Amino acid sequence: MRDHTRVGLRPRRILTGCATVLATIGLFLMSALPAWAADTITLTWVRHGESYGNIAGAGIDTTVPGPELTELGEQQAAAVATQLAAGGYDSIYVSTMIRTQQTAAPLEALKPQLPVYQEAGFREIGAGIFEGSPVDSGLGRIGYFLIPVAWTLGLRSVPIPLGENGNEFDARVNDSIASVVANGDTNPVVFSHGATIMMWTMMNVDNPDLGLLLTHPLGNTAVVVVTGTPEAGWTLQSWDGIAVSPNPSLGTQLFVNARDLVVAPQTALYNVVQAIKTGDLTKVVAAVREGVVSVARAGVTFVKNTVTDVAQAIVGALPAPPAATVDTTSTTVRSASAVATGSADTVDSRSSSSNSATDLTDGNKAEPAKSASHPTRRDSSVRTVGDASVAGATGNSAAQAKKGAAASRRAHRAAA
Repeated sequence: MRDHTRVGLRPRRILTGCATVLATIGLFLMSALPAWAADTITLTWVRHGESYGNIAGAGIDTTVPGPELTELGEQQAAAVATQLAAGGYDSIYVSTMIRTQQTAAPLEALKPQLPVYQEAGFREIGAGIFEGSPVDSGLGRIGYFLIPVAWTLGLRSVPIPLGENGNEFDARVNDSIASVVANGDTNPVVFSHGATIMMWTMMNVDNPDLGLLLTHPLGNTAVVVVTGTPEAGWTLQSWDGIAVSPNPSLGTQLFVNARDLVVAPQTALYNVVQAIKTGDLTKVVAAVREGVVSVARAGVTFVKNTVTDVAQAIVGALPAPPAATVDTTSTTVRSASAVATGSADTVDSRSSSSNSATDLTDGNKAEPAKSASHPTRRDSSVRTVGDASVAGATGNSAAQAKKGAAASRRAHRAAA
């Protein structure tokens, strides 16, 4: 006898299974949606104007709130506000140090509709034992600069004695950037400090130009523009008016790959130590687990990115395929035939072609350069069509010349 109860349960189980699958897919899509919907952020960093801590003979002062702007610094703040006024920014951020707040004040006056936020993470790098050392000379100035430079090379665990290390610095700046994201701002202008802007940028962008740190350190009210997201990474667009290519050289790509590889275990260890400081065993276990995963992922990513970058460089270095050519033998025969008949049209056409190739008037100067350049595949196809059209035109000219010669002979016979 057939069990009708079990038969009746099957459709219900099928529906329940389908609902479970759909619910799982829905949850996955919802969890992935924020990453897909993340907007690219443009961070416009602005160093503060000249403060009393920048003048000759002053000592390094990274304490909060720190020194105020000089009269020149106030003028610089007004000038940069005028420069930024048309930037279309959606918010203004300052650090907890008074010199950034005073530098932002003129822009706030020009754009009173913009919200202003104060973020401690955007403050200057703490000088530690170098606090009070002369800003323009001495070992203190060198040490305060060289240790953060080591962070840009991936050595983030190196500390400034009695100050912060690269992991701490990067974490607190990134926390403030996370606040920018949480506020929904995608085009903020951030008034910060020279060392903070320079080091965070070179530590985090995928196209760093470390030479700029030595050849073009940021002066007062210098502007640096960076685009990207915390998840996808950052790209340096311009450095105090100097445009930076978003497509770095192979050497820079390999450096970034190595940098990210050595940074991963340092960051993982830093996070574990921070978790231990909380005394929460759950957080410690989570930090250890996430650290192991991040280090393993960094190793895989290093291999994949390095192989990809080298392969792309090799492919890019290969010579381009030769451009397609058109057989002009028949055109040459027809042209020679037409010339043999004494056709003036053909001679004029050839003369005109020669003149257009050598004409150096303003309207034709660009043409020789075009013919000398290496064509792309797209250029090759266009040029092939153009050559075929010329061949057709030459053939038509030859045919017309023959008709003209025949008509001339008929007229001569009639006259005779």
